[in-house]
Amino acid sequence: MVWRLAYNLRDVQLSGGPSWVKTGVLADSELFQVTAKAPEGPTPTTDVMRQMLQTLLADRFKLQLRHVEKELPVYNLVKKGGPKLKESPADAKFNFVTTGIGKFGIRIAATHMTMQQLIDHQLGGYADQPIFDKTGLTAPYDFTLEFTVQDLSGDNSAGLPSLVTAVQEQLGLKLEPGRAKFDTLVIEHAERPSEN
Repeated sequence: MVWRLAYNLRDVQLSGGPSWVKTGVLADSELFQVTAKAPEGPTPTTDVMRQMLQTLLADRFKLQLRHVEKELPVYNLVKKGGPKLKESPADAKFNFVTTGIGKFGIRIAATHMTMQQLIDHQLGGYADQPIFDKTGLTAPYDFTLEFTVQDLSGDNSAGLPSLVTAVQEQLGLKLEPGRAKFDTLVIEHAERPSEN
């Protein structure tokens, strides 16, 4: 999972390499603990931290990658009829609270949130593919969104809709399937790390 942080990727944007580098069921995965220490001084920025992780992976795992542009599935967030959103007052402050409902339900209560913030701070973490804002809505809104996360057992005891259905029914928007080009990485070479 560290490669996700190091290269800011989703699972579908990484391919190749030996089977032990794949993300999977914990029992089938090989886990490694690598301890690294950041230099003294202020906390590194996200970009600097990513570069440090990339260097660590190249050094300790002998990781070699190549870039390949691929077309991957995405969702486009679009208007479906009239949006069911309440525009925020100009003096409102951006805020959101995410809480659980039952075993697999999620409630997002948002104040002064734009569509891009909704994608970046919330929907992107629950969707199985990237989301692009195609609504044309630029104002911040107040809203509540309730949905169930994907549950392999099929348990939906809270009786909540899926994310796709909730976005359409509760926000008057639609997560429409589409495709977009992405920079992906192919693992050319990787080795298990040796002990110090």
